Amino acid sequence: MGKRQSDKELLRYREAAKDGAREVLNLQRQQRNLNLYRTTERLLRNYKTYQKLVNDLDGYGFEPIEKSHDISVAPPPGSGVSDRVNLYDEHIAARRASYERTKARFDEIDAVVKQFQDKEEFIVIRMYYFNETAHGQDRSEEAKPYTFEEISAELAALGINRSERSLRTWRTKLVQDMTVLLFGVEGAVSIEAREPKQGRAEEGAADDQLCGAE
Repeated sequence: MGKRQSDKELLRYREAAKDGAREVLNLQRQQRNLNLYRTTERLLRNYKTYQKLVNDLDGYGFEPIEKSHDISVAPPPGSGVSDRVNLYDEHIAARRASYERTKARFDEIDAVVKQFQDKEEFIVIRMYYFNETAHGQDRSEEAKPYTFEEISAELAALGINRSERSLRTWRTKLVQDMTVLLFGVEGAVSIEAREPKQGRAEEGAADDQLCGAE
């Protein structure tokens, strides 16, 4: 009798442990997805900045040593012209390495963007993240990000009648699909784990700007 009671208690402990493990796993998946979703949003928010950087090689920082603020113009005491040239070479090498990292990051998100840019729904991405007008023109850097209410009103003026709710759905679906393309299987699993909370979890995430998310 005592052994049976002990076995039942052990079984209950095991089931409780399994339930706890499942809960922890679900929370981890939800947290991972939230981060992946936000990372995708940050990349979209900074897409135009990356684009300008990779298209402006001269402005990226490959400047003459005399104009650089990163290294000293005057060589260390006792050093000669060769030391100054080495400093310049090191400076250029460091800037090029930084440029290549930025370009690689941009190329990755750019390839994903091109998969969706011809879709009707992509206008929400352009207006909400790229800070473009409904006509595809860049807004001023001082302009505040569009709200979904403003996007809906601007599209209505063009004869495209979509509610704020529809526009949010467009946004969420596109960002989820982009997250899967950017992060593969892990992105797909995290999106599935996140869906019960979608709609509120991502709200505000797009306003969390972090340039250069690694």
